[in-house]
Amino acid sequence: MRSLLRDNLLDELHLLIHPVVLGRGERLFADGGPTPMRLVHSATFATGVLHLIYHPGP
Repeated sequence: MRSLLRDNLLDELHLLIHPVVLGRGERLFADGGPTPMRLVHSATFATGVLHLIYHPGP
């Protein structure tokens, strides 16, 4: 996924964010420069999970 972001090959990015803190794991976005994306849809499930859809661009 990181290489697709780096090479601007993503049309749409779906993120599911769970309300759990584990304290470990890899970063989704590398420490490089900012990745311009815009939020086009969001939904919250009863469990607290967020479904976010991003498209490339400012």
